[in-house]
Amino acid sequence: MGVRSVSASILAILSCASALAQNYPGAGRTSIRGSVRNTQTHQALYRVIVDVEADSGGNAAQVITDSTGKFDVEGLDAAVYLVRVRFPGYDEVVERVDLTVASSNYLDIQLKPKPGSNPPATAPEGPSAALNARLAGIPDKARKEFDRGRECLDKGENPQSCAEHFDKAIKQYPKFADAYTMEATAYLQQNNVDGAKTALQQAIRIDPKMPEAWLISGMLQNREKDYPTAEKSLTECLALDQGLPQAHYELSRTYMAMGNVAEAEPHALKAAQLQPSMAPVHIILGNIALKKNDGLGALNEFQEYLKLDPKGPMAQSAQAMIDKIKSVTNAKP
Repeated sequence: MGVRSVSASILAILSCASALAQNYPGAGRTSIRGSVRNTQTHQALYRVIVDVEADSGGNAAQVITDSTGKFDVEGLDAAVYLVRVRFPGYDEVVERVDLTVASSNYLDIQLKPKPGSNPPATAPEGPSAALNARLAGIPDKARKEFDRGRECLDKGENPQSCAEHFDKAIKQYPKFADAYTMEATAYLQQNNVDGAKTALQQAIRIDPKMPEAWLISGMLQNREKDYPTAEKSLTECLALDQGLPQAHYELSRTYMAMGNVAEAEPHALKAAQLQPSMAPVHIILGNIALKKNDGLGALNEFQEYLKLDPKGPMAQSAQAMIDKIKSVTNAKP
């Protein structure tokens, strides 16, 4: 905890105390390191989700094991933590670590495959890989309701019915951050902004390291034209996962609304690179090109939008811009 104002003499005392504390177990900043292996084969497990939860409640950190099965969480406060390890096909393991009596702790975690399963040593790749890994540690009843809610949204059914599934999942497992995030999505489809905000606040309180919650928060804040807050939310999202094209797109929208073209452009380009089929980002890139007096570049971007989404909500505006650029170009001697 920081101190806003102290006298020079107190600062000197604190400096001495800090030097002494370096040799005192549990004082200052601490860390948890360890490895995760298959209890039967002793094989290192790669891309395993490791959650560090404060014993008093709330997530303190989340990391993923490397190719050797190792993980490292640094910069923790001296406190008691629960280290929760989840991996598809294995039983969940929870270790209690008391960092008030030791400044660091090493955990040798052995995960036991569930009966009848032959799980891989590496978590699956892809956009849903992190979600699937998080869901591995969720109780079955809660996970089933969550899956019903997702299926409900995917099918475009009544968002209120979808939200009810997520609510049931949360009642089964109150720490279900993903359910709160998806519930917020269902609420937004009903234009229930207050409900969405409450759900997102709960999701971030439970798991501040989940990028999806920050992403949806940023999208909502953009919608409300609260651009400074949206910038903070989306920057936090990308600090947790640089590979989310929607987050880059939303942040480019934020910067364009704030008149910061220089900051908007790299995020728009990254979104287009990560998801070539994303049509709306080409409207932003077209507008950026116009700001740079690059008529040909703008023309190409608006044409690309129509190619990807010829009947999209911005198709008429894109065509109007194409016609205008062509008329101006043809009028030049």
